[in-house]
Amino acid sequence: MDKRLRISRASYEDVPKIMEIMETANRLVKDEEWFFMDTEEFTRQHIEEKGFTLKAEEDGCMAGFLSVRFPGEEHDNLGVHLSLSDEEMKQVAHMETAAVLPEYRGRGIQKSLMCKAEEILRDMPYHYLMGTAHPDNTYSVNNFLKLEYDIVDEGLKYGGLPRYVFCKRV
Repeated sequence: MDKRLRISRASYEDVPKIMEIMETANRLVKDEEWFFMDTEEFTRQHIEEKGFTLKAEEDGCMAGFLSVRFPGEEHDNLGVHLSLSDEEMKQVAHMETAAVLPEYRGRGIQKSLMCKAEEILRDMPYHYLMGTAHPDNTYSVNNFLKLEYDIVDEGLKYGGLPRYVFCKRV
């Protein structure tokens, strides 16, 4: 990780910048199926209520973010792809949404955000770290694979978009 880059927890005051980064990522993505943009309400809920969000900053400017979600008993808990018990489903955390501004790409920021999230999650009761990526989105797919996530399924998510489902048991 770049020594000038600082990763910390995002706050509600960061939501407008997170939305701006998401909108930029959505606008510039190579294929519109690669990125699913969250609503502002969803983003706010994942600052601390239903998960947490990390931000990467350099010289006071936000370069990117990662939202981590605790899906619990919600219908879209990715643990269903593992046939987990009801108790194990409560131990699933989603690496939900990540985006990095174009001028900061290629520096391993998404991977650094995921590593920091995993570090935080080690002290929490989550043993199944899961996420999704479009099969052709080699950037996100490779980030998951480099961090030793396994592809456990492939299916349609987010209203019919093709996705690999990843899992790392910790």
